Amino acid sequence: MPTQSNRFWPVCDLHCDTVLELQGGADLAGNPDGHVDLPRLRKGQVGLQVFACFLPSGLPAARAHEEATRLLDVIHEQCRIHAADLRLVTTADEAERAVASGATGVLPAIENGHAIDGDLGNLEAFRRRGVRYMTLTHARHLPWAASSGEEWTGAHGLTAFGEDVVREMDRLGIIVDVSHVHERTFWDVVRVARRPFIASHSNAAALCGVPRNLTDDQIRAVADSGGLIGVNFFPGFLDPGYFPSLGSSLSDLFEALERAELAYVDDPPRKMAAVRSLSASMRERAGEPKADIEMIVDHVEHITCLAGEDHVGFGSDFDGIPQAPRDAPDCAAFPRILDRLAARGFSHRSLRKIAWENFLRVLRATD
Repeated sequence: MPTQSNRFWPVCDLHCDTVLELQGGADLAGNPDGHVDLPRLRKGQVGLQVFACFLPSGLPAARAHEEATRLLDVIHEQCRIHAADLRLVTTADEAERAVASGATGVLPAIENGHAIDGDLGNLEAFRRRGVRYMTLTHARHLPWAASSGEEWTGAHGLTAFGEDVVREMDRLGIIVDVSHVHERTFWDVVRVARRPFIASHSNAAALCGVPRNLTDDQIRAVADSGGLIGVNFFPGFLDPGYFPSLGSSLSDLFEALERAELAYVDDPPRKMAAVRSLSASMRERAGEPKADIEMIVDHVEHITCLAGEDHVGFGSDFDGIPQAPRDAPDCAAFPRILDRLAARGFSHRSLRKIAWENFLRVLRATD
């Protein structure tokens, strides 16, 4: 007998870092050491996967832009190699046509505004390559936008140039992504943005109070813009006991990951191996995570209660997180998550919005 979730296909995942795996030599035809590959995308009923091009803030700005361009090349090449299974898409209509053809739509994004190298013209170049959202910061402050990953000195949230970045993104149809930004930056985005914005891979601070998660007021503000929050699957953002059990902090994790990434920036296979080794060491220290699908559902439910069913989705962060929930180890888990949401009382209509329609609505509103 079909499970409940079979009726809610397809699924949209707002954020994965798999492009770094692919740049390092992993194969989408089968990548058992990662979280995302073609067989598991099919099993997970993923109709639209956002592939984020992540740049560490420690790269020189010009090099960050160059690296972002290379990562976009990887996405385009993968869609060419796997043309029967993947379709590069930039609009909601294209995503729906990809699913109708039996393929998964692939939508490119940029993670870290460091990639624009302080030049608004680079935003237009990214848009021409199919980029539909950009995460303004990562774990370090930029000259024009403060990050949640560092201690805030009070200097700025968005500077005047940062406000220009948001306005230009609005003009071009590149969705502003506030995951990773400092709360001061967040409220500056609220003030400046004129189109819906998103938090592509963030959770509820009321349930797990790390700086990367959103307060209830922030969640309501994202909804008020017409945007949505993609719930992140990293145990450290789901479970308030995760980092205390490790005896370390989120900033420690970001610093360790950035050191590994920067050490081998010119050698993607060695970079992938170093990041995987670091992740394995963290998993060994952490043991089996307490975080599970029930915690993912807790965050979806909390956001829905605050903001409504139109303003929540999934932003797994697969292949960008060192550990996944124990019963959601990869992208094949989405049907099980939808089953648990159904068991909590979410209707068929609500689940289809959360799984698929909400992000397509934002794409249409920002095109």
